[in-house]
Amino acid sequence: MARTEVFPARTDVLIAGSGAAGMRAAIAAHDAGAKVVLLAKGPRRANHTRMSGGRYNAVSGANPDDSTDAFFRDTLESGAGINNHPLARILADEAMDRAYDLESYGLAWDRTAIRKYYLSMTGGGTFVRTLGSVDEGIGITEVMLQQLHKRGIRICDFHMLADVVQDDNSRVVGGLALDLATGAWRYYSAGAVVIATGGSSQLYETSSGPAINTGDGIAIALRAGAELVDIEFVQFIPISFVYPPSARGYTLTEPAHYGMRHFDPKAEAAHLVNNKGERFVLKHDPVRREGSTRDVLARAIMLEILEGRGTPEGGVLMLPDPQVFDAFLKERPIYVKRLLENYGEGQARLQEPIQVTPSALYTLGGVRIDPWCRCNVPGLIVGGEAAGGVHGANRLGGSSMSDIQVFGRRAGIAAAEDAREYAGAGARHMEKARARAAALEVCIGRSDGVRPPEVKQRIQKLMWDHVGIVRSGPKLTETLAAFRKLREHVLPTVKVTSKSRVLNREWMEVLELENLLDIGEAMAASSLQRQETRGAHYRTDFPETDPNWTANLIVRREAGQLHVEKKAVVTLDRVRAAREKVGAAA
Repeated sequence: MARTEVFPARTDVLIAGSGAAGMRAAIAAHDAGAKVVLLAKGPRRANHTRMSGGRYNAVSGANPDDSTDAFFRDTLESGAGINNHPLARILADEAMDRAYDLESYGLAWDRTAIRKYYLSMTGGGTFVRTLGSVDEGIGITEVMLQQLHKRGIRICDFHMLADVVQDDNSRVVGGLALDLATGAWRYYSAGAVVIATGGSSQLYETSSGPAINTGDGIAIALRAGAELVDIEFVQFIPISFVYPPSARGYTLTEPAHYGMRHFDPKAEAAHLVNNKGERFVLKHDPVRREGSTRDVLARAIMLEILEGRGTPEGGVLMLPDPQVFDAFLKERPIYVKRLLENYGEGQARLQEPIQVTPSALYTLGGVRIDPWCRCNVPGLIVGGEAAGGVHGANRLGGSSMSDIQVFGRRAGIAAAEDAREYAGAGARHMEKARARAAALEVCIGRSDGVRPPEVKQRIQKLMWDHVGIVRSGPKLTETLAAFRKLREHVLPTVKVTSKSRVLNREWMEVLELENLLDIGEAMAASSLQRQETRGAHYRTDFPETDPNWTANLIVRREAGQLHVEKKAVVTLDRVRAAREKVGAAA
């Protein structure tokens, strides 16, 4: 058998992920003096940031009633009390500074006057605080890419991180990447590796994220020994396109944007009605109504559909307020264009009912990190959606953009610092990279077996039906058993029909399957253990929130087996007490 060829390279900091978290980490690491290589799984612009509406929560001073304390409280309330409090505090305190950074890069935030930002409202918040720009996520992506190019930071398009490489003390010393454009393996020895690969929305049949969101970085970190936190929580955007199939799942954001609540927290959002014309959300949140948090709205919509009160196409109806059309067109011209193309002029002008359905959007949990994005595995830094703890059981609309800027920067600073302490040692571990690459080539040219898309569809159906918006103990147990069978009997038989290494998408999908299974199994295991309903986690057999479960679930892998452990929430008081104890001991 021919020896697997792996091409060596060296850098101070290796970053996987070309979304805003990865780009912000690259900028920060470079500015701290580190040599940086950024891996983009597809083209550098094919990221979830670019697909987003670009709404950005921050306390800008434009609303005198708002404060960072209020933003912090809203974040904890939305997260159902299990957020990591220090991380949530950092988000509230630093979000506006990072918005200034984006503005200095060239992003034009919407303004009502030269010195006053134009603000809007998102679901779950108590104050109007959200910044936006006409260019939405496209604008954020473009100005950040310009900063990378200005600094000469190397970006490797079509490079998928397959795994990290660790030394004999389990420290991460580099990353193995598949160059999808050529089919070549590349091992980057590095003083630190940053995981900024985003979430895992592709675990589900109906998803608003890009096809590359397969949880790669979270799964790689789990295999390396990292702890996951809150991985049972997945945010489903409450409203997305129902049809056509090519657009199904593409986000339409929240009902608040289609009503006067977009401008006033006391006003009405667009109404949601079932096939009987009933405003069913009133049963779930009679106070905030359709202006409620995303978890409440998504669950309310899904229950109507499952109980037979949806539309024939599998959705419910949203009744927009036509008087917000001019503002909606100004703020979200891309959304108006999509409504026109897929539904029609009446819906695009907000004059006719719009069919909507929930869609998998955001992985709320992820790798457990400290305030500087370090995890329990030395040399591994995690930022953005791949990290858990910031949002707890549910996320405020508009907070993902500020999250990835705040913690992307922190990840880059930490990575540059770690790299200085461990420069150059990773080159000695090429053989470990070569052994892993060889194991990942076995599937190429296999004559018998199942193709990767078939396995992915089976995983997605299991997740949508049993580990989605509505869950139960028996179905979660059934799913875990099904995953074990897939891992033991199906995954080893997956075949890649083409023997060509160049742009072999099936080969990439085989690598993704292991990641999807790893994350799906972790989600199902932690969902089974959390015997309550909280935030985005809804159990039909435990429909109430239980104060005894105001805690985090930590998932780790040991000897190939998942272990789930319940731990107390990290509060600011606990952190202060721990520091005082250390100080007293010293």
